[in-house]
Amino acid sequence: VRLRTASQEGVTVPVEVAVEDDEASAMISVACPETGARYPATLRDGKLVFIAKTLPADAEITLVVTTSERPGDVAPRVLVTKKADEDILEVHIDGAHFTSYHYGKEWRKPFLWPLNSEGGVGITRDYPMEVDSTPRFARDHPHHKSFWTAYGEVNGHDLWAEGTNAGNQVSGEVTFGSGDAYGWIRAANVWEDKDGNPVINETREYRFYATPEDARLFDATVVFTAAHGEVLFSDTKEGGIVSARMRPDISGGKAVITNALGDTGEGEAWGKPSPWCDFSGNVPDVGWRGLTIFDHPGNLRHPSSWHVRNYGLMGANAFGYSYFIKEEHNKGLIPENGDYTFAAGESLTFNYRMYVHSGNVEDAAVAARFADYAAPVEASLLD
Repeated sequence: VRLRTASQEGVTVPVEVAVEDDEASAMISVACPETGARYPATLRDGKLVFIAKTLPADAEITLVVTTSERPGDVAPRVLVTKKADEDILEVHIDGAHFTSYHYGKEWRKPFLWPLNSEGGVGITRDYPMEVDSTPRFARDHPHHKSFWTAYGEVNGHDLWAEGTNAGNQVSGEVTFGSGDAYGWIRAANVWEDKDGNPVINETREYRFYATPEDARLFDATVVFTAAHGEVLFSDTKEGGIVSARMRPDISGGKAVITNALGDTGEGEAWGKPSPWCDFSGNVPDVGWRGLTIFDHPGNLRHPSSWHVRNYGLMGANAFGYSYFIKEEHNKGLIPENGDYTFAAGESLTFNYRMYVHSGNVEDAAVAARFADYAAPVEASLLD
């Protein structure tokens, strides 16, 4: 494998290489002959993926792919398993529980919860999944379930809230797999109106990487398809293609919100277009923990606007322009209205990377990790 690295030094960088094979039964590694470094890999859908611990800037590197039999007692580094008799998929990375995907009929939309940071400390809110562990003051917005995808006005239907007039997301086929570089979950969902009529199809894939516990990375790919006729995503602030509700003790007056422009606080960051947004704080008796959402440069209307509130909500919203526009910093940057119409049969894909980190924005080198995502390493397979 030949790598041409980016203009910045990389740390725990997912690298993807196109290959002819779709899968392999053996363990696969990518090794550096010069340093002896060895990176476990995942092969899926014609893509070989490995996590490079460190990469120099502006370099050309040749690595060697090796295979070996997996010992019977060695599990993949990222292990995705289904709980018996429950519609829950659990994700463990190097033996530590990172998150679970909940898609049972008892929920009106699927979601990830918990979302664990270093030491098994949840970075998102427990409510409404666990009432007793959530302070009473934080038991608002029951539709804010940890980490989810939803939108508030799709063909005039509310698919964000969960009241009597709101619709649902119905889970269809859910598939998953494990690997040494990443494990994955793929789910086909249908968004329905309050009467059960299909409005739009949505497929999401989560890819969970084998990165260190203090610097977890996972990707979300969300694909909307107008399979039931023309669809209008109307301009509203109530929505996030990916959204998180943060834990109460780093929210409110303790919230530290930062965007890529260096703006801090809800007053400066809310609604402003930015390549990324971070929500973090000092967890009592634990230390600083945070979550960053990176907006992929190829997404519609990049950089996204951010529906981010001190009380704990953070979501990437590409459609709510009329709510987010602030004359002093957005004039001329975005349209006055964010309505978007899908023609019948049209699809639209969004990609995001999430960074669950210890330390504040500077300690966790958030800007550098976004650069790794925005300008990926060029990799190709040599004969």
